[in-house]
Amino acid sequence: MANDPGGNEILIGVSGEYQGKIYFWIHDIEPEEEMGNMFILADSFAEFFNNLYVSE
Repeated sequence: MANDPGGNEILIGVSGEYQGKIYFWIHDIEPEEEMGNMFILADSFAEFFNNLYVSE
């Protein structure tokens, strides 16, 4: 788990359909539906890490 300066968190799924996927959780949004305040950033840690840098 990691967080941004606003207290939102970057999470990795650990089971089921979420396993291995990277999510951004906005803690101060009240979700209307389950996981309505979570947004997928990448389908794997490798994809997430590779997206941190722009290749030239």
